[in-house]
Amino acid sequence: MRLKILLLWLALLVAAPLAAAEDACTPDTPVGTVCQLAIAALHPTQPGIGLLQVEQDLAHLGKKPRAKLHKYMLKKRIPVVIGPDAGYYLVDGHHLTRELWTLGQREVPVVIEGRLENPATFWPEMQAHHWAWLADQQGRPVLPETLPRRIQDLPDYPYRSLAGFAQRAGLFDKRDEVYFVEFAWARYLGERLHWAPVTRATLAQRLREASRLACQSDAAGLPGYPGRACSQP
Repeated sequence: MRLKILLLWLALLVAAPLAAAEDACTPDTPVGTVCQLAIAALHPTQPGIGLLQVEQDLAHLGKKPRAKLHKYMLKKRIPVVIGPDAGYYLVDGHHLTRELWTLGQREVPVVIEGRLENPATFWPEMQAHHWAWLADQQGRPVLPETLPRRIQDLPDYPYRSLAGFAQRAGLFDKRDEVYFVEFAWARYLGERLHWAPVTRATLAQRLREASRLACQSDAAGLPGYPGRACSQP
């Protein structure tokens, strides 16, 4: 109940549309352009998100005045690809977009990362560019047509939350140009923890376990290994 009240309060703070200096996105918007787009028009390119991470970030975002929130959104520059159907596909920022939608924001500034016009090769090209992640948190393949069509429909992947918190704790590094690395770590941690529950009540314990696993040599093949925290005594 307290969480619902908090979300309602935060939504009231930011629900009013932010003043947008950017032009509206169109299917012809040049690559590299920052433009304004409705969140409802964004198509996810991954099958799930970590809702524990979303909940934590909501409290932080909700404290920002509208003007600062807009500057923050511009700095983050949610990247999208324009597909052969003239649709807009998220490359990164699924969690941030879900957070903004939950807060009542209905438009966001995005940057056009690319344009792919061949429907026959669209998803293979998306994967080749690391612009899509077509596997669940256990690493099982998912078909593109089974991806949720709206950001608010993405289900919870608890181990994606754990991986996100592990990255913030310095257990592995993440470069801005590399997307979806948390999914690789989610699978690694989940397999070694036998998919034990990750909840608000167990999160601290799971992070302690993750701090041990992330620095082991078994993780050497994962992106971002070793994290800066692994070198600390």
